[in-house]
Amino acid sequence: MGNASILLIDNRKSLIQNIRKSFSEIDVKYTLFSAANEKEAWSMLDGSEKIIPIPKIILIDINSTNNKGLQFLNAIRNHTDLKSILVFVITDSKTDKNKVAALNLNIAGYIPMSFESQTLNSFMTVLNDYWNIIEFSSQK
Repeated sequence: MGNASILLIDNRKSLIQNIRKSFSEIDVKYTLFSAANEKEAWSMLDGSEKIIPIPKIILIDINSTNNKGLQFLNAIRNHTDLKSILVFVITDSKTDKNKVAALNLNIAGYIPMSFESQTLNSFMTVLNDYWNIIEFSSQK
């Protein structure tokens, strides 16, 4: 991913550790920021704890972070400087209502998956391949 900058929004420490381990196992260069909830993430994107440069990718389980994930996605899509961030919803939930709502907010992908090491490695490999073939603007 050419030193990717990713923001993971999830309150499960084990998931954060598993994602870091997965990146390491497939030899991905990355900077992974993590936020326990949407409020913390917003501060990192447009508040007092702002990350510079803004991450190009957000990974979020909208079903596990206080059920405010859809409101958060809507705020991103309506923000001039944030609306182009690629958002991937990764979840072990089968809730179709949230899936449809997230897809309607122009997410890059809704990935139903377990968070086991092998499944994460497969997803991170695909994400790495995707990151390496798309082009981003050099602007914000």
